[in-house]
Amino acid sequence: MDDITNDAQRDLHEEEARGRKEQAAGAVDELKGKVKKNVGDAFDNERMQAEGAAEELGGKARKQAGDAYADAADRAEDAVDRRR
Repeated sequence: MDDITNDAQRDLHEEEARGRKEQAAGAVDELKGKVKKNVGDAFDNERMQAEGAAEELGGKARKQAGDAYADAADRAEDAVDRRR
């Protein structure tokens, strides 16, 4: 049983790390979108403003999804620990 529990913990830890990577990638996308939107503002370029706003929103969503994914894996890992 310990081997199964250890395997489950290892897998959940990897899933948590995957979620954290997605969270970081979302933060980068959000920042890139903000920069693009601000450059569009500076040059009065509506298309660039819109693209930047869309990228920023997409980055926020990706970051939130990564948070949820990592948190779920973390809670599952905690549950496995409590069963020991």
